[in-house]
Amino acid sequence: MMKNLHVRRRSLVALAAVAAAAVTMSACSSGDTNAAGKGDGTNVVYVMSDNLGDKGFNDSAKAGFDRAKAEGAGTKLLQASPSDPQLWRQNLEAVSNSGQYDLIFTGPGMHDNLAAVAPQHPDQKYVFFDDELEAPNVLSIRYAQNEGSYLAGVLAANASLDPKTFPLSKGNKKVGIVAGQDLPGIQEFIVGFKQGVASVDPKIEVNISFIGNFNDAQKAYDLTTTLFNSGADVVYNVAGPAGLGILKAAADTNHYAIGVDSDQNGLHPKNVLASMLKQIGNSVYDSVKKYEQGGIKFGETVVYGLDNDGVALVYNDALVPAEVKQKIDAAKQKVVSGEVKVDSVLK
Repeated sequence: MMKNLHVRRRSLVALAAVAAAAVTMSACSSGDTNAAGKGDGTNVVYVMSDNLGDKGFNDSAKAGFDRAKAEGAGTKLLQASPSDPQLWRQNLEAVSNSGQYDLIFTGPGMHDNLAAVAPQHPDQKYVFFDDELEAPNVLSIRYAQNEGSYLAGVLAANASLDPKTFPLSKGNKKVGIVAGQDLPGIQEFIVGFKQGVASVDPKIEVNISFIGNFNDAQKAYDLTTTLFNSGADVVYNVAGPAGLGILKAAADTNHYAIGVDSDQNGLHPKNVLASMLKQIGNSVYDSVKKYEQGGIKFGETVVYGLDNDGVALVYNDALVPAEVKQKIDAAKQKVVSGEVKVDSVLK
């Protein structure tokens, strides 16, 4: 037992390293078409408040930049340690001052920085995804994660109620969420998930734990293990890079989890039922293409939801049978048609 504990601890240390990445990677660039980040088409840069390798949000964004790069765009990705907000601001100011980029992309954690920098560069165009900022030179992109999470809740409820179909479930009528921080965007996941669960059975208990950040994979692992020990049949990952610890806890304790942002089903294929995709890469690619076609209206907010494939639930086919998928697809159609309005904490 002690040996196994040490093995798990070492593994979580490795996960934490992936989640937080190395400080030495700060301010390094990835995905350049050449030294200046210039290509034959539109030139774009992504100023990050984190690193690649999260198997989720940032890696999904990179996929979108890679698609644009393959079609001639110049791309540059500026990574930064999640514990160095001063560097985030410096990177944003540097690319804004450079005049090299048609579009500057940035995302979570950068609201205050962008609010300060964008007005100083009125001719520079920015794309701000997974958040919102009212400014004439900023296109904001939000994702209806409440809608995608509604479907995740429907799946979790079905798994908790049906141990015959989902043999790792104990039929406890308990499910859980482990989230990074208690923020409005995270609450969107939570309210949607809870509503989806209640649509199947309002008596199912939903327990929520907050890590306090998005990078502590060990704490995510520990909180998830506690939820499983308290009877949760399924835990939903809403924790960014730290969520790798959630998925590993499901595998180590032989329970079910649901992934987030990117397709995480293959990380632990015996335990991850599905992943709630935020199609960040699609929105990045679409923004570049629309800019090239003159189709972006800066100063506005675009929402990607179930109706335009901005969010989706991708199944682990080995674990989720066709009859359960049909139930969830029926729930999706009710949302798309407007018959069901998913709760939101945002205006």
